[in-house]
Amino acid sequence: MTADAAFPFADVERAVRKVEDPEIPITLGDLGVLRSIDVREDSLRVVLRPTRLGCPARDRMERDIADAARRVLPALRVDVEWEAEPWSESDVTSTGRAVLRAFGYADGTTVETECPYCGSAAVRADGSFGGALCKLPWTCRACGSTFDVLRSTAVAAPVVRRSGAMSHE
Repeated sequence: MTADAAFPFADVERAVRKVEDPEIPITLGDLGVLRSIDVREDSLRVVLRPTRLGCPARDRMERDIADAARRVLPALRVDVEWEAEPWSESDVTSTGRAVLRAFGYADGTTVETECPYCGSAAVRADGSFGGALCKLPWTCRACGSTFDVLRSTAVAAPVVRRSGAMSHE
């Protein structure tokens, strides 16, 4: 970015960095979706990586980014590009993991899923589909809480029902 006192580069970047995911109160940067921001004199280029390739919230994220940037500079041209690279739970920042845990999402970066409420590893997957494409429902056997695990763009192990129990294969 070029330093120009008449052009608020830093204000535009700050505004874009505050944009949150449409479903979870976490910034796109902390979620690992926001990959880069390039502010020029009359334009903004933002690169995003979707949590799911078929994410239905992509248009909403684009609008939210454009709205945030144009609140700072109304005439700014905004271009949003989407990477085809797979998003992974490891893209989430440490701050993002803390926010997700506070809102009842398990940390999907570990091999063993733990309950975000009580920390127990006595959890089970409750199906292959959650309330959104990027979520998998789980239940804690220790405290009885239900919670979600964010599903990466990588193919998740299928959940198979065996004599009334759910297991991953």
